[in-house]
Amino acid sequence: MNQTANRISHQSLLWMLIAQLIVLLPLIFEVPVWLMALAVVVGGWRWGIAVRDWSFPNKSVRFLLVVVVCVGLLLSFKGSFGMQAMLSLLVAGFVLKLIELKRPSDFYLLGYLAYFVTGTQLLFAASLISSLYGLVSLLAVTGVLLAINGSAGPVTVVAQCKRLIVLALQALPIMLVLFLVVPRFGALWTVPLNKSAGLTGVSDSMAPGDFSNLMRSGELAFRVSFNGEIPSSRQLYWRALVFDAFDGRTWSQSGFQDVQRGRASTQWQSWREALTLGDERLDYQVLLEPTAKNWLYVLAAFAEVPADARVSPGLTLYNTRAVNQRKQYSVSSAFNYQLQAEGLSDKEREMNTALPAEANPVTKRLAQQWRAEATSAEALLERLLDLYHQRFHYTLQPPRLGEHTVDEFLWQSQAGFCEHFAGSFVFFMRAAGIPARVVVGYQGGQINSDEDYLVVRQYDAHAWAEVWLAGKGWVRIDPTAAVAPERIEQGVEYSLSEDDSRLLGNSFGRRFEFLGSLQLRWDALNYRWQLWVMGYDSSAQQALLSKWFGQIRGWQLALLVIAVVACVAILLLLPLLRRHKPNLPPAELAYIQLCRKLQRIGLTRNMGEAPRQYAARVARERPDLSADIDTLTALFERASYANSAEALVRLKDAIRRFHPREQ
Repeated sequence: MNQTANRISHQSLLWMLIAQLIVLLPLIFEVPVWLMALAVVVGGWRWGIAVRDWSFPNKSVRFLLVVVVCVGLLLSFKGSFGMQAMLSLLVAGFVLKLIELKRPSDFYLLGYLAYFVTGTQLLFAASLISSLYGLVSLLAVTGVLLAINGSAGPVTVVAQCKRLIVLALQALPIMLVLFLVVPRFGALWTVPLNKSAGLTGVSDSMAPGDFSNLMRSGELAFRVSFNGEIPSSRQLYWRALVFDAFDGRTWSQSGFQDVQRGRASTQWQSWREALTLGDERLDYQVLLEPTAKNWLYVLAAFAEVPADARVSPGLTLYNTRAVNQRKQYSVSSAFNYQLQAEGLSDKEREMNTALPAEANPVTKRLAQQWRAEATSAEALLERLLDLYHQRFHYTLQPPRLGEHTVDEFLWQSQAGFCEHFAGSFVFFMRAAGIPARVVVGYQGGQINSDEDYLVVRQYDAHAWAEVWLAGKGWVRIDPTAAVAPERIEQGVEYSLSEDDSRLLGNSFGRRFEFLGSLQLRWDALNYRWQLWVMGYDSSAQQALLSKWFGQIRGWQLALLVIAVVACVAILLLLPLLRRHKPNLPPAELAYIQLCRKLQRIGLTRNMGEAPRQYAARVARERPDLSADIDTLTALFERASYANSAEALVRLKDAIRRFHPREQ
């Protein structure tokens, strides 16, 4: 085996391999599978070099490996250079560097690279558990560097863990100071998520079956903290998108509603004039999970909105960019409101009564007949809602619908869930000449009693209707409440049969009360972690520093950081300085005091000068000190070499009384 490789112990190499495995494990789903297989092969190769005297790869083999990896990455990502492609390139370099490790300096380089790779773990997950795992990864890498830089002999796992704990505790105060007071600049990058609509929230269109996919997922959608009592479930309609276009099967946004692509450039201030809000306000904070979409979820109608948001005519709240990381925002809403009560423009009325010419002829004919028989729009609403209440069934397994979806649902199958009820209701109203539209979002949520906040999951996805009535404006009508009121008042799980409940997301946790309780407690920990740590942004920092120090300027903050870090560093260094004091015998320490006293009068002891030689030189240069120096040197020799306790006592006393003066 190459002699340079022997400079690294087998134990240190084994720890490096384990640390590399720990660092790479969370990235297994973010990089190509073959790259992880390559990591296993390279790790086995390097271990064979260490224990079986295999050869290191020559330049040709290393060049070939680099070419193969680069071609593999190009094929895996089809020439794309996004975040995951760049991460895979970093991981490839991290893996291939392992077969070049020969000297301690190579291990240091790989260890520092491992710190950087550890940081990439948090690009894709920033929960409490992922953060704790990242800390474990950092400690593992630090343990490897300690092993390389430590003693020449083997170090036990227990001893290494003790060293890591001491280092972590020493770094903790500085870490807290830096976290609390160093200016927060926000995320330097965001990672686009490649997830389906069924996992990331409601989509920008609605067709039969879409919400069934969402409701089969128990993934977290968002959490909400209220400034006061949590409202009842029947008030919690979390508004997202307004669908006012229908092609016969799919509901979607018209350009008038979609402020991202359409013509709706009217800002919030002008649409606020179309709102009449009640006096009571509800203030709350939403922590939204990443959706890769622009729209936010709020209770309508809102009186105050985030500064970086835009509002559509249908009261959809849009973020200025796609939500690729958790987003926290505050809203003030009013349950009692009127929107466009004074009337609709001709274009808005036309848009909200438009229907495909050939779609659902039976519903069109009956809607016109019922409208002619009704004394008012309100009477027509009541008659249709009564039909839903009497004849319809709520289920997640409705029969498939053919070409005329509304006709088949209203007059034949009469079984479905929220999207069927909302879509058919709006179609019927439009066919009767009454402006109507579909609204999608979430309804209800689960209260976490441990921390008193609301948890909204994907299976809480919901669709309802809005109808325009003269003198009242847009009014929310939820036909699902007529079919299954328990869905609105208690939650979706209370409105389903036992067979349907098995399809609902997170059914395992809901069937077992103990597991459900544990899930709520764990969610509470994650929620506080997101609020207090991940959500500690510049505004939260400014509020905290203002509370502690009042108004503080930038240069004052910089001095504060320097002063606090310096104090903490000094406190950490003091034990180290005391620890590294020379552990000398008492006679040696006493003799050092004697040498210092002589040094102050210009009689410095030379390097390597023996006590008798030093005494002779002092006697030559200062005859007046000759007798004292001879006596002190004799006492030192008896105390040091004869271990005389009596001589040690006399030596210390004589040195204490010895006060030489300059001539």
